Amino acid sequence: MRIELSKEQYLTLVKLLQLGNWPLGLTEADLELAGKAEELEQYIFSLAQDFEAGDQIYFDRDEEYYYLSEPLKETVEGIIDEYEEDVFWDQLTHKLATLDLKREIDIDASIEEKINRLYQLKARYEKYFLANGLEKIDIL
Repeated sequence: MRIELSKEQYLTLVKLLQLGNWPLGLTEADLELAGKAEELEQYIFSLAQDFEAGDQIYFDRDEEYYYLSEPLKETVEGIIDEYEEDVFWDQLTHKLATLDLKREIDIDASIEEKINRLYQLKARYEKYFLANGLEKIDIL
């Protein structure tokens, strides 16, 4: 089987590989998959010259490893940074709302009541953090 890609499609694939491999490299949940993903990534990177993208990916002869050029790396890192920022705020507001919910909800409340209250509490934290960020937070 042969897959035809344009240079633009190839570079999109490169970015997707980096984005997909990023969380795999941060966890030990599936080391076998992480290893296979890195091998695939290196193979795809090795084809850069075939797609006239040699200026976007370079080979380090000492390490025998392919790397993204600095501009391409910065593009991928920007996407990761934005994602992490969104996840941080979502997780923070959800966890704080869940703590509040556990403190205040009647154990006999229906699941709908619990879910509605959780979303109310989460919305309250989202509004607060949107206005204040972490500036006014004091922990112990």
